[in-house]
Amino acid sequence: MDSIETVCRAIDAFYSGGPETQLAQKFLQNFQETTESWTICDQIIRLHSNSLACYFASQTLRTKILKKFDQLPPDQYDALRQSLLQHLARHGAVAHDAQSEATTTQLCLAIADLYIQVPTWNNWIFELLAQCQSLEGDRTQMTLTLLQVFPEEAENIRGIGENRRAAIREELAACEQPMISFLSHVLEKFHTNMEVLKKVFKCLESNLQNQAMRTDHFAVSPLISSVFHVIASIDPNIPSTLHETATNCVVAALYRVEDIDAHAKLAEIIHKGVISLVEPFQKAQQMEDMDRLQNIARIFVELIESFYVQIVNDANPDPQAVGSLACFDLLLLVANHHDYSLIEMTFGVWYRVTEELFKYDDDQYIGRFRPYAERFIMCLYDHCKMEPDDTEDVLDDSSEFGEFRTKAIEALRDVVFIVNSDKCIQMMHQKILELCQKPGAGWEESEAALFVMAAVVQNILPESEGHMPDVIRLVTSLPVESPPALIVTALNLLSDLNDWLELHTHLLEPVVQWILRFATDPTFAYHVAVVFDRITCRCAVQLQGLLPQLLSLITALQTTRTNGIRVEEAICNLTRACATIIAKLPPAESKLAMEQLCEPIITNLNRTVDATDATHANNNNNNTGGGANKENEGGHRGKTYESWASLSSRPILWIDRCAFVFKDVWHQPTSSTNRSIPSIQEQCLWLPVAQKLIEALLKAARKFEGTPRIIEHAIRSVRLIFRALGPQSMPFVEEVVTMMIETYPKHRHSSFLYLASVIVDEYGQLDKMRPGLLQMLEVLSHNTFPLLQGMGAVNHPDTVDDLFRLAQRFTMRATTVFFTNVVSQMLFVCAVSNIRLDHMEASRSIIKFIVEVLDQLASAKRVKYTDDGVTAAQLLVNHQAEHIMDSALWMSLFSHSGQVRREMADLILQIGRHDEEKFKERLAHAVAALPNAPLKATPQQLTEFVENVVKEKERHAVFNHTRDLARLFM
Repeated sequence: MDSIETVCRAIDAFYSGGPETQLAQKFLQNFQETTESWTICDQIIRLHSNSLACYFASQTLRTKILKKFDQLPPDQYDALRQSLLQHLARHGAVAHDAQSEATTTQLCLAIADLYIQVPTWNNWIFELLAQCQSLEGDRTQMTLTLLQVFPEEAENIRGIGENRRAAIREELAACEQPMISFLSHVLEKFHTNMEVLKKVFKCLESNLQNQAMRTDHFAVSPLISSVFHVIASIDPNIPSTLHETATNCVVAALYRVEDIDAHAKLAEIIHKGVISLVEPFQKAQQMEDMDRLQNIARIFVELIESFYVQIVNDANPDPQAVGSLACFDLLLLVANHHDYSLIEMTFGVWYRVTEELFKYDDDQYIGRFRPYAERFIMCLYDHCKMEPDDTEDVLDDSSEFGEFRTKAIEALRDVVFIVNSDKCIQMMHQKILELCQKPGAGWEESEAALFVMAAVVQNILPESEGHMPDVIRLVTSLPVESPPALIVTALNLLSDLNDWLELHTHLLEPVVQWILRFATDPTFAYHVAVVFDRITCRCAVQLQGLLPQLLSLITALQTTRTNGIRVEEAICNLTRACATIIAKLPPAESKLAMEQLCEPIITNLNRTVDATDATHANNNNNNTGGGANKENEGGHRGKTYESWASLSSRPILWIDRCAFVFKDVWHQPTSSTNRSIPSIQEQCLWLPVAQKLIEALLKAARKFEGTPRIIEHAIRSVRLIFRALGPQSMPFVEEVVTMMIETYPKHRHSSFLYLASVIVDEYGQLDKMRPGLLQMLEVLSHNTFPLLQGMGAVNHPDTVDDLFRLAQRFTMRATTVFFTNVVSQMLFVCAVSNIRLDHMEASRSIIKFIVEVLDQLASAKRVKYTDDGVTAAQLLVNHQAEHIMDSALWMSLFSHSGQVRREMADLILQIGRHDEEKFKERLAHAVAALPNAPLKATPQQLTEFVENVVKEKERHAVFNHTRDLARLFM
């Protein structure tokens, strides 16, 4: 056992910053893990010979109470509490230095955390506060700290359960009147002491967050006027930290008055107080005091957050009424300030208001809110203006202002339904017309108007005429030498007009001709490509004559020397636009066009594969312009301005180019067993092109079999070709499966499992294909299981996701042959053993597989069908049902993901339906296995949970019950 002297020396060495700091840190970390540290820390505080050591010891005790409480035997709880009180009595007088004050705070936290975690202790907090006041010396700050930390810790400590949390809340609420009296007395006595005022306000904020606390005594106390006095004082002698603390206090009160009926008196007083802050806001605006401006703006926003339901449902014009329409004037006051960080604070509340207002199908009623929404849109217009001297640059979307404009787009789309999209377009069109008549009007003003239009143009009805023809004429009259940012915004607007242009094809010609003027300029190439990609999605037939120009554009862009990644992104979008047009061509024409589009890709892919050394592939293939796939999402890295020629020497660029020929173009996968493909003729004439692409991709996959990134991208392209061709890809299946079977035992790329699931989805229902597919499953599965042992599933969630997607597809497409093979049993057991894997995608695949098995059995039961597969699956589920229920309930309570918890609730319901006679028994067994010591959920609550769940028929109802039960354990 370490001695007190040894520990104190280590503490001194740790805080000294000398050469022994790291050794001391390691020693102290190990010491804190031991059971002896409880006793030694207690003794260090009792000796009080070293203030640093006292602080360290008090902090250690508090941390151990929070995180290592199970080290302490229950019969020691009372002794520890008594010891902590003695320490607090000694250390809690008015502190003379920061360390002593910090020690006191840690002791207060330790006492609160200890008391909260012992559910058998009750009705002691009031006694503690009285005891503190009876100690010698000034105990004001110590008492304030205790009053602050108890409600905070009751909400912050995880694992105590809602029952204990509610008991602490009620115990604290019972102290409301004496607490308010005490705080009022402190305020009167220390009204010039800024630090004490800050503690009073923090204490108020903390207790206002206690949902059990009544607010009547607070509403009539002098505390409220003191808080608002501090906020309203634009006085440099009042520290900004105190102003912020007072703001937090008002915000906490605003949270409480969301329940207006329960806190009517406080709501009225707080409402009046907030309204009175208009003048201080304007004074702070004149003084450019941003700290106070942001604080008051936050209060204005929170006022509407608290009352938005009443504001929307009453639409009361009386400015004195709580929750009146006049509250919008506060939002607009904030929005009119020149700093866009303030208007950004209002975006969330506008969203809430519009969500509530969207429930009304009454244009006249919605019209009451229209003037405010129109003013808000005009504020956004003003804030979104670029700097007039930015005439050479395109705005970087990742810059601070670029990110603000992205958020502004969402805000515009939220509120535009109040105004009506056509009306918004009209407002901005009128603005542009006014600017045309305004001498000296800057380009940035027109750009901002087009930016607002681009944000909402998707919402206009395709059949609507409105002002769009005039807007298009304005856009297509912009000269080539216009500022680049103006051109980019105009292009963005056109790209979002694709639905509208589908019904107004007479305007396509001028639009396309104007866009083509910018097509070969690297500055605009990407934006031009996006426009063509989006427009061809809707107008492919009308734009068939554009195909030769798009193909030549690809060739032209490949000669650019800078910003190769961005150029390749443009080429990929143009490639998809070409493929979209080709998909609508007659068969013979489509064959020729596919050859023109794909032959360069095939040639260059083969060339780069041959020229690239497999051992250097990882270093040379990290950056291309292709989109990320499922396995590789994320931004580009490396040399952003590397030339296209340099990038084109890497196979991965051509692999990704291949993907864009097929991505989102030919058809979407369908869950139907009828694998019809309406977009491709019965005899696909460009099948030889697809054959060459597959061969080139397989060549790359074999050569770079140890390079995950290339493999993932190559397999994605193969997968997209399979999806595009559907049944006509059958000639390629054998060579692709052979490559995977040969490679996977050496390099377990999860993308092979993903591709295998696609192949099974396409061909699993065909008897002649099933033996080969089953062999593929066996090889892939048997080589995956070792990877998932121990912590393998946690470390390889993509593999889990793809493996059980494959298992689910087999269950859907080849049920009998799957379940009569022993690999199905191994997969099912593996799935059940990994239900508690807390990873959203992987968990979803596991649950879908298990639920699919249950669905297949339910379908067979409904039609009274049975065979060897049904029998095997039934036995498998019966054997694993209890484990499934235990893990599903555990995850529905303790998963970090709300979506996973919903799916687990569905699994509980499904496994219950599978055998309704045993549902209650299995659920009760799962409930009994929950970690309920110390007692969190009472036997009665657990019994009620079981009774309620077994009666439910809908997933959302089961989820609600599991959510309520989870609160008792968290």
